[in-house]
Amino acid sequence: MRFVLVRPRDPNNIGAVARAMANFGLRDLVLADPYAPVWKEARSAVGAAELLRRARSLPLPAAIKGASLVLGTCGAARRLQKPLVSLPALGEFLKERLSAGEKFAVLFGNEKTGLTKEELGHCHAVVRIPTVSEVPSMNLGQAAALFAYELTRGFRLLRTRQPDLESIPAEQAEALLREFLRALQAMDYMQGLPEDERTRRVRDALKRLRPCRKDAGLLLAVLRRVKFQASPSPG
Repeated sequence: MRFVLVRPRDPNNIGAVARAMANFGLRDLVLADPYAPVWKEARSAVGAAELLRRARSLPLPAAIKGASLVLGTCGAARRLQKPLVSLPALGEFLKERLSAGEKFAVLFGNEKTGLTKEELGHCHAVVRIPTVSEVPSMNLGQAAALFAYELTRGFRLLRTRQPDLESIPAEQAEALLREFLRALQAMDYMQGLPEDERTRRVRDALKRLRPCRKDAGLLLAVLRRVKFQASPSPG
């Protein structure tokens, strides 16, 4: 499992997340588009110096590459068109959505602004910690510690699926999204919508469908044939 800190700005928070991960045996930390000076300063955390040294700085699409399931974190005030999971129910959610051996990522947003709408668009679901309404927000390191505990506990519940029935990773989902959009363009369908809205609708539909590798191969073949037949003939 991978923790992805998106646009972090506080080196102390990065260190706290690394320590929380180390407490529960997690080793895969990625910083997506971090504020450069902060990334250079975040080099020490009790018991997690090696984890920080191995952490990578990547653009968000590369940070979630290989993940079959991407979870976002979000404050209680946001209104979202995503499945919402309470942190105590995360283990059961993983049991239903993930198989042993499949990779997944958890996105933690910027300390001040959280995850943007576009960043949440990469997520299959949003997980919230059930804090009281009077004090809803948590420190990033504290939130990471709670997630790490629930995730390691929940991973023991995962079942095994046949490889071709495993969910597709994020980069294959994005490739499928691109083929859908090209096919829609070739058919002149949904072209009255702004590009970002058209992309969001198709991406959300694919996340709800949750195609496995076998189904994704079939969909790609069909979409390419649709695009080919809908495209105007030369001459």
